[in-house]
Amino acid sequence: MPINKHALIRYKTIDNCLQNRFRKWTLDDLIEACADALYEYEGITKGISRRTIQMDIQIMRSEKLGYNAPITVTDKKFYSYSEKTTA
Repeated sequence: MPINKHALIRYKTIDNCLQNRFRKWTLDDLIEACADALYEYEGITKGISRRTIQMDIQIMRSEKLGYNAPITVTDKKFYSYSEKTTA
């Protein structure tokens, strides 16, 4: 399968994880969730590197693909979406 399809699966998985505000997500948790998703959808058993997930998060934060995701890191360990503000 094309690499881009794998990236989209990872982005969707990271998004789904971070929408769950009842859990604190570490980078290792996100790597595991993405690996599970790629196995489920594509049957891929090869692992995912930390750098790949870090780059995915960086791309999701940027305007490059239109995500502009408000991903924050707390305690230099836990990833989450920033709190919604009501105006």
